[in-house]
Amino acid sequence: MNRFFGKIALATLLILASSTAYADSQIGNQGLNELLIGKGVITREEVEAQAKKNPLTVNGYIQVQGMITDENHEFGYDSSSLHFENGFQIRRAKIIVSGSPYENINYRLEVNVAKVPKLDDAYIEYNRLPYLVVRIGQFKVPFSLEMITLDHEILSIERSEVVNQIAPDRDMGMMFSGDLVNEILSYNIGVFNGRRADDLHAYKVGSYADSAQNKYNDNDYFLMAGRLVVKPADWVSVGVNALSSEDGHEDPSAIYVRWPVYRNAYGVDLKLKPSRLRCTIQGEYLRQWASGIITQNVGTTSDGFYVQLGHFFIPDYVEGLIKYEEYDADKDVVDRDNIVWTTVGLNFYLHGHDAKLMTNYTLKDEKQSSYPNNSFLAQLQLRF
Repeated sequence: MNRFFGKIALATLLILASSTAYADSQIGNQGLNELLIGKGVITREEVEAQAKKNPLTVNGYIQVQGMITDENHEFGYDSSSLHFENGFQIRRAKIIVSGSPYENINYRLEVNVAKVPKLDDAYIEYNRLPYLVVRIGQFKVPFSLEMITLDHEILSIERSEVVNQIAPDRDMGMMFSGDLVNEILSYNIGVFNGRRADDLHAYKVGSYADSAQNKYNDNDYFLMAGRLVVKPADWVSVGVNALSSEDGHEDPSAIYVRWPVYRNAYGVDLKLKPSRLRCTIQGEYLRQWASGIITQNVGTTSDGFYVQLGHFFIPDYVEGLIKYEEYDADKDVVDRDNIVWTTVGLNFYLHGHDAKLMTNYTLKDEKQSSYPNNSFLAQLQLRF
């Protein structure tokens, strides 16, 4: 199955290459259009109307990371991608093609080529009505503020552990969304494949982030998810989200006997961004109940939260960060999988989010681990 999606990703890259050539030709056409407008052959309005009919944008970004840890004893989702000691890695290298070939119809194609070609986003969207936008394909499930925030715009280098463990990230499905009451209220609700967590070694309960991306449904049931956001002012947003899913099926032939997992999760979040104070305050709480993760017909409750503050010491250029997070993978077992992480950092915006350097130092208190594994992480990001 991975080979199949790998071929799709490779084909996508070919499309991207041809798209880039097309974009270059469009740049040349701009000069020609200006000449024709000057000679009165066509009008500027006609040129703009044609441009709106079939615009195409090719962009992307690269994130290069370096990390130094006290010990190599990481076990979280994002941590698993940084399993080496004192080294560098290409965290993400994405190429994105998007456009609107027809009126009110958009598309987005996103491929991550950091390690092997991997299809991230691939969807078509119909947005004729601002209060009823329809999207179908593969994209992020509307659950968790930090998870749905773009990778190059999150305040810390990596997402919080509770988000990485409970939120489902990308999946294939259909979603309805829209803005209501003069954009004070917005909603997202969708139906997705859903899939059992692949890595059951992460905190003994598995990680749902990335478990369904580029994969088929593993049973005849679907994951339902929804998110509601209220913005009483431009600088305040309050969000609530929930999901419900039945994943997997009984498989006595497996090396480890597997059975269906029934899970429900919800979350609440708050974001404050008062421009006069030059700061961003964000917090989120997630809770999940799942039956069948560890033992058949036995429920497991997991929850956690994070709070973070970002403040610009030098407006638009230098931002300080402090973040505190907790995650408890199994609340029925005292202190077995509890973590408490505190992160401090500095973000240097060389050209907004397009070019920035981020540095994080994380103090880690983990009940399961007796190894010192505090980490220093730096990331250089460039968008093009």
